[in-house]
Amino acid sequence: MENKLFIKRFFCKKLIPVYFVLLYIGLFFLMGYPKVSSLGPSSRHSWRQSDSYAFALTYFYDNNKFFEPAILFQGEQSHGKVVSEFPILYYLTAKIWKFTGVTPFVLRLINLVILFIGLFFLYKLAFLILKDHFWAVFVSLFLFSSPLLGYYGFNMIPNIPALACALIACYFSYCYYETSRIHYLILSTLLFSFGALFKITCLFSFLAINAVLLIKNVISIKKDKKPLLLQVGSVAFVILIVLTWYMFVKEYNTHNLNGFFNQSILPIWGLSQNRIHEIQSLIYTNNLIYFFNPIAFLTIITLFLFTFFLLKRLYKPAFFITVVLLVGVVLFVLLFFDGMDAHEYFLIDATIIIPAITITLLTTFKNLSSSLFHSKYVKGIAFTLLLLSINYSIVLTRSHYNPHDKFVTGNIPLASWVRNYWVYCYNDWESSKKKYEGIIPYLRSLGITFDDKVITIPDETPNLTLTLMHQKGFTDCHYWNNYSGKRRTERKMELGAKYMIIRGDENLLREDVAPFTQNQIGEYNGIRIFKLVN
Repeated sequence: MENKLFIKRFFCKKLIPVYFVLLYIGLFFLMGYPKVSSLGPSSRHSWRQSDSYAFALTYFYDNNKFFEPAILFQGEQSHGKVVSEFPILYYLTAKIWKFTGVTPFVLRLINLVILFIGLFFLYKLAFLILKDHFWAVFVSLFLFSSPLLGYYGFNMIPNIPALACALIACYFSYCYYETSRIHYLILSTLLFSFGALFKITCLFSFLAINAVLLIKNVISIKKDKKPLLLQVGSVAFVILIVLTWYMFVKEYNTHNLNGFFNQSILPIWGLSQNRIHEIQSLIYTNNLIYFFNPIAFLTIITLFLFTFFLLKRLYKPAFFITVVLLVGVVLFVLLFFDGMDAHEYFLIDATIIIPAITITLLTTFKNLSSSLFHSKYVKGIAFTLLLLSINYSIVLTRSHYNPHDKFVTGNIPLASWVRNYWVYCYNDWESSKKKYEGIIPYLRSLGITFDDKVITIPDETPNLTLTLMHQKGFTDCHYWNNYSGKRRTERKMELGAKYMIIRGDENLLREDVAPFTQNQIGEYNGIRIFKLVN
């Protein structure tokens, strides 16, 4: 009796958000986020991170209007205007920087806070279905134990806020499913629309939920047509928002830096057999181990398959939504198969399948045996598995930034090929991109302003070294194909380049560099700065 009273007081509705805030603070330190909070784009997929960061930097320095996003890379139009996802977070970051000063921590923290809010609403959703606080927390943290969320959660890539919006929207969708109150439908529709503006792939759950709602509404259409009409209106609204945005993106990019961001699919049927086999050989090592703990994921998938033999014990809405989600994830992988060799962040939105499967399993388990569902021993086993899964994510997340971290080296041993990969990435960064740390004040001391366009070499990405220096300018990206030799640099000068910044003595011998190195004005960590003279 005393234990029940304690649990009731402990999980007082007013205190639950406080507990989650404390939990999130603990996870913030466990994941090693404080050590990387001030880092710009770095580690895995720094290319895509730098694109996002570049949007925020140009909003801040150029004070662009909201619907005039741009990156640091100038391109042939010499203004850098281009757009991909809805830039609200980059615009917001730039406004916050007016008070805090420019720091990557702001954009990283915004993404993380949005993710944590999404995980809190996932807890609320799980509790409404399971009526058990422990299992609801388990569902939420089990999703966070995905290394994809561990690494990209405190990062700059837009898939994270898209996923979080979908999680919150799922909660309101369930509230609407249970109560038929229209304001819940409106909230879920708006949140799904907002998430789709970040990444359209966050609509996995939207499509699955609407498939189940459609069945329910069609069955009851003779009694009441209103639910079906509301659902059609909701779907139409989301589609309209998405189409409107993509029409703007196409129009904006057509008149500016067109072709920089992929807005189409990368399907398996457009690939050669050799390319397909190459990707198949890399899917596990470059994607699946970061999607989720392979053993844990294989376990829940296997258990889920057994639920097909327990149809009478299933909570059918969760089961059918999960089946549709699984089909959706498979179709997504096929549609974007050409990116599955290394772009594991494509799968961030697909992680929503993890709580879907988990909730389906737990509802089935509860229907099979209520006593086992509430058993302290069963929960103890589940808690141990959860800790192991979170620890797996912590080790991989910290490895992204420093594989020599004591929390990594003194923890569970990673496969040698995994550890060797991160050691290579760490050494490569230390010997190259890290040299740019602290260079911004030095460039300003030389009289180089943000608007002074520079040529930065070597850099095959559009924005990476430019974001590390807070400079507009040009990289090797694009110009390898369009120009050669001396003409490559001359074209950049015609577009306004005033300075050339070169890292590595070997690059001083390049055909597009050597003729322009007569006027060196500075050097920083071995990075040479030259003033270009016509």
